[in-house]
Amino acid sequence: MLPSVNASSEQFLTDLDRIQSAIDTTQRQVSSGLRVGKASDDPSALSSILGTQSEIALNKQAQTNLNQVKTELQVGDSALQQAVKLMDQAITLAAQAGSTLGSDTQNAVLASQVQGVQEALVGLSNTSVNGRYIFSGDSARQAAYALDATEPSGVRQVSTASSTRVITDANGNPLWTPQTAREIFDAQGGTGNVFTAIDDLLTAFQKNDRSAALATMDSLKAAADHVNQQLGLYGIAETRVDDATTAAAKSVTTGTQSLSSLRDADTAGDAVELTQLGIQQQAALSARAKMSQSNLFDFLA
Repeated sequence: MLPSVNASSEQFLTDLDRIQSAIDTTQRQVSSGLRVGKASDDPSALSSILGTQSEIALNKQAQTNLNQVKTELQVGDSALQQAVKLMDQAITLAAQAGSTLGSDTQNAVLASQVQGVQEALVGLSNTSVNGRYIFSGDSARQAAYALDATEPSGVRQVSTASSTRVITDANGNPLWTPQTAREIFDAQGGTGNVFTAIDDLLTAFQKNDRSAALATMDSLKAAADHVNQQLGLYGIAETRVDDATTAAAKSVTTGTQSLSSLRDADTAGDAVELTQLGIQQQAALSARAKMSQSNLFDFLA
């Protein structure tokens, strides 16, 4: 009968270890807030947890990138709105050439105003955000244009880089390719060329040639229409980026909820389990204490 006493003791110790291990695990989950704190806690869930974490990180990075792009688009939109107003001002100045004969002094005043428009437009072509010239394409650290009276259009192209940067959403779908100053202000082929139209008007007033100034109306209107079209493209891009940012934010929320269900501990349930395990532990110890009070003759009876 003595071997049965040893077997009973071994079973008791095994059960006690099992209960203590369960208590340790549950306490660790309560203190960390995690059901799966390391791979060995639940190997089957590891792949899903890592995949969900990667997806959350991807969407968070997309949010950061898209917010930066949103700022650039907003600044660019504002710059183009100002450019449209400046073109309207230039058209009004050109129209004044046909309203009166005008003196040399009046022409000089008009020329000065047109020059101010020209300078402002060049300034807008060099719009920057956080040290980046947003209309300079791939040479974002270099201004796009500079005033240069020796050039046919009155300005000199400083940055000749194209724009190969493509803005994408979290899934890699293209949303927007930033426009360059050349595409916006210096369209080739004459029609829509802002700088050429403005310089032609300036030259006409400087030469006191009001008929030539009036003749620039068509090119000025074409240039204004072109800038308006570019402004419309920025509006479309802003909408796309806003939608993509919202989608990324929703994906982060959904992913976070999924990660919680895979990894996080059930705090309330763990608290109940700790109580139950404590009761089991005390019951086992109490039962063992009673057994230890029995003597050899109790087992031989």
